Amino acid sequence: MHLTDKTKDSIAWLFVLICPAFFASNMLIARGMSGIFPPIAMAFSRWFLVGLVVFLALAILRSISFEALRKEWRQILFLASLGMGLCGGPVYMAGELTTATNIGLIYSAAPLLIALFAYFAFNERLNKLQLTGMIMGLLGVIAIIIKADISLLTNLVFNRGDLLIVLATTSFAIYSLGLKYIKTSLTQIQRFGAMSLGGAICHAPFVMAEIAQRGPWPDITWVIIGALTVLVFSASLGAYLSYGYIVSRLGATIAGSTLYLSPVYAAALAVILLGEQIFHYHIIGGAMILPGLWLVSMRTKS
Repeated sequence: MHLTDKTKDSIAWLFVLICPAFFASNMLIARGMSGIFPPIAMAFSRWFLVGLVVFLALAILRSISFEALRKEWRQILFLASLGMGLCGGPVYMAGELTTATNIGLIYSAAPLLIALFAYFAFNERLNKLQLTGMIMGLLGVIAIIIKADISLLTNLVFNRGDLLIVLATTSFAIYSLGLKYIKTSLTQIQRFGAMSLGGAICHAPFVMAEIAQRGPWPDITWVIIGALTVLVFSASLGAYLSYGYIVSRLGATIAGSTLYLSPVYAAALAVILLGEQIFHYHIIGGAMILPGLWLVSMRTKS
């Protein structure tokens, strides 16, 4: 079946609305599976299954470059340790300590950190509007972490779950720059599949430690199967493939708009599905982060 360019663009605009839900699903699972499936085990299972699905598809299509994988395994493992490792287990550990709403809002600051690191590490220019947006976003994250209560800052009392999300967000920012500046001969989907398996490898030793501390994995129930299905096909493959399609059809700027919607989706779905509450510090933080993201994404003449 041949699709016209207009139809392809219409599908891309539909993905603009759906893609944020794919990203938000990871935050909901992180919170919803707390106490049901161990966090490191969940991260290991997610990335092992994603890598398995991708490589099975590539094998069927006869599109695996083993020579390139052999040459690039070090950089693949490095990127996987950032994008799937520190952005994997710590996020699910945070789900036991903080809310999906907090996870979504703090994680949405990743583009701000990407711009900041790119400025210092690669001398990418920032204009005044982008700098203003960056400051707004970072202040918004701080407002959420301290619950808009300055006494928590002065007394150094923080939620460990929120700090884990800060770690994951920082790691994701470095990972994103690595994807851009570390050259590869692999296709995007080949690299993604290899990094997914790399993420499973990074989590493997910590799974052993988790079993030693918490005991064996629980019996696999339909709830766990359902959660892993969401993580593999929604939070991973759905988010990655739909985002890439938006970039290819509508451009990176419009694709970036999904980052504005993702924390909104996460908060709304957390209220509906998990019974979470929206507090004043969520509104204050979101009111700074989301406009800050918009300003950082702008490309005006400085």
